[in-house]
Amino acid sequence: MLRPLAMLAVVTVVAAACTLDNEPEAVPPSTAPPATEATSTVATVPPTIPAGDRAGVVRALDGDSLVVTVDGVEEEVRLLGINAPEGDECFGDRAGEALTARLVGQDVVLVADGEDDRDQFGRLLRHVYVDVVNVNAAMLRNGFAVAMSGSHSLADDYRAAEEAAFADRLGMWATLPCGGEGQPQQAIVITELASDPSGPDEDALEAEWVAIRNDGELPADLSGWSLRDESSVNRYVFPDGFGLAPGREVRVRTGCGTDDAANLYWCADGPIWNNGGDTALLLHSNSTVMSRLTY
Repeated sequence: MLRPLAMLAVVTVVAAACTLDNEPEAVPPSTAPPATEATSTVATVPPTIPAGDRAGVVRALDGDSLVVTVDGVEEEVRLLGINAPEGDECFGDRAGEALTARLVGQDVVLVADGEDDRDQFGRLLRHVYVDVVNVNAAMLRNGFAVAMSGSHSLADDYRAAEEAAFADRLGMWATLPCGGEGQPQQAIVITELASDPSGPDEDALEAEWVAIRNDGELPADLSGWSLRDESSVNRYVFPDGFGLAPGREVRVRTGCGTDDAANLYWCADGPIWNNGGDTALLLHSNSTVMSRLTY
């Protein structure tokens, strides 16, 4: 359980205030401004940067991690509370380029938040500020990352920044974020998610599921579509030839079983959906995010 710093409990952020260089143009279903023109205010930013360690940015490793020097010592930093696509995933290269363009060669302030000082890979977990801008929030507001569930003090602000980017279809939330032809028209939605079945989670994987429904008027071919969590570590790919008729629903169950028209089985080694909160993303085969459910 993270313990928020007292000073951060009152800090809010303007995610849209940070202009990230080399930002791609969002391609929503209708004409929209490029990501750099996101102007909606999520909250208010303090006039000064919160207290933290000053560091020089050496390089960006991807859209959510950096190499910095602190007092002459090189450290790897994971931006707290966000998860950008990996470099080999759709939009991963754009996220890395945006962070590189904005931060490399800059001095930043690294702000800790809670008892978990480092992640499982030994990286510092930090809110990153340049000037008076919270970079974590700016990456979210411009559609370069997903907000991670957690108890750090800016979790609500980060979620609001992601919501605003999703509403504006910026960055990774755009229609056809990685190119292709034609806009997907299927009205396929995540309707419900069961994350905490009775009993030990490991013993009831088939009772952990995500419900997906076709709200459109035409049958939908879900071949090559995928379902993932907010970490992007867990990803299920729909089998070739799987279709969903209008008004019909399918449940993607975490456990093992025999697929049929109403149930598909992930056959994962353990639970997928965090009991304390997570985000389910349904992606078209062209990487467009078709539906999203956060709990």
